[in-house]
Amino acid sequence: MTAQDPQRVEPNSGVNFWARFANYLQDKRTVRALCILFVIVAVGLALRLNELDVHGFYVDEVYSAMVAAGTADPELAVFDSIRPVYFFLLKLWMNFGTSEWWLRFFSVIFGTANIVLTYWLGSLCAGRRVGLVAAALMTLSPMEVHYSQLARMYTLGSFFALLGSISLISALQSGKMQLIFLWVAMRTLMVWTLPLTVVLLGVDIAFAVLKERKHQLMKPLVIGFVAVMALFLCFAWKMPQITAQSEYDSWRYNLSIPQISDAFMMFVNFTSTAVPLQECEGPVEGGGMAIVYTFCILSMLSISVLPAIRQRWLIWCTGWGMFSVLFAYALSQVSASIMITRYMMFASPFTFIIIAAGWNELWKPVKLRALAVLTALIYVVIINLNLAHLFLNPVHEDWREIAQFIQEHEQPGDSILVWNYHSHYLLGFYYRGHNKVYDVIVKDKFDKDGKPSGEVYLELRGGLPKITGRCWVVMRQAPQGWVNGWESYQLFKKELESKNRVLELHELKRTDLYLVTEK
Repeated sequence: MTAQDPQRVEPNSGVNFWARFANYLQDKRTVRALCILFVIVAVGLALRLNELDVHGFYVDEVYSAMVAAGTADPELAVFDSIRPVYFFLLKLWMNFGTSEWWLRFFSVIFGTANIVLTYWLGSLCAGRRVGLVAAALMTLSPMEVHYSQLARMYTLGSFFALLGSISLISALQSGKMQLIFLWVAMRTLMVWTLPLTVVLLGVDIAFAVLKERKHQLMKPLVIGFVAVMALFLCFAWKMPQITAQSEYDSWRYNLSIPQISDAFMMFVNFTSTAVPLQECEGPVEGGGMAIVYTFCILSMLSISVLPAIRQRWLIWCTGWGMFSVLFAYALSQVSASIMITRYMMFASPFTFIIIAAGWNELWKPVKLRALAVLTALIYVVIINLNLAHLFLNPVHEDWREIAQFIQEHEQPGDSILVWNYHSHYLLGFYYRGHNKVYDVIVKDKFDKDGKPSGEVYLELRGGLPKITGRCWVVMRQAPQGWVNGWESYQLFKKELESKNRVLELHELKRTDLYLVTEK
């Protein structure tokens, strides 16, 4: 099978499956590719299992555990009702264990399976070499490793997205009607896991109409598209009401409007960086080499446009990967930002295939192979630095460590204030002490003209009386790119330190922990 002419399988072939499989294995190049793939997957699994439960759950993982266990408050349960598949499966998974390692292992399974699926799709679209390079990018991506280690729905969403794309390409290549049914099923599970992935369905139908309008499966494709959209709208109609009103999504409205450079840097982040929000700045480690690396990745994307135009199937991956990110950028210009790495990671496997195709274009001409080797070496250097940074530097706060620290140092009668929406039960997920935890809401003070005065005041859930004695204040650090949140964070610190006597200050996993008393 060549990149230009993928092997076709006749729909009514009478060849026995096992006979075809045996013939497949007789090809030495196929066996060599499968052996390389086995090594790639083994490395990917090892990375995803490394230090899997060293850190406790961060805020979204606590939400996952509570929603699946049925202990979340009604507002959170409703908010996550728009993505029911993950929580249904996680609830079943929790029948066999509830430890952090076990709940995260659920994501590891799909994060590792996605390596194989990326190879499969890359091979279908552009040949084995592209598939293997794309699988290696998936294996070593710090972003993919990080989110494969979290008890969240992101790797499951990518799993369904990849299977749906494989089903569609295979259906168009073979003409098999049953693969259209599989595509419908996978796309439905995909949008019920990650609603934003509906953009992939739009690419499906758009490219089918533009590229395959004379295909015999065109009518079933259109019917399947309508069916998936109808199933998606069964619950998606309430998304604007939920996100606009829910405190669980209010933080997005504090993010700055993304620039076009953020959209392009998202592709670089896919390959090299695990970031929590909208910090689309490329590798966090590497110095000047990181700039060169960024240029190389964006160059691979540009180079891949040429083979995508020539190759019938590679253009689909280009649409699934690049259009998804550009759509999120455009939507973020008129609404709260969705240019957030974890929201967009379903587009990363397709991006890896595009980048691999660009690198393959460099590898083909003998006179350019030295350049291909140089880009590979730059990648190895940057990826080693950033994988090490990922495992040595926490990306999120760690509520387990915070709770343990307070329990070891608290005294009877202490108060505990937590600045983070609904953090009174986030800390309570781990806290086993006897003092009461209060949720702090930080609000800006306004002058008589309705303008921010540069001061803040606190609202407390739970009816906290006037504080006397010692008080622990837990402040989740706000990223500087989170404009309003960063300003509130700085004002809160200023108010806290000026109006109280600070006994202790500790920094624990992206969190400031104060012990204060009244002056």
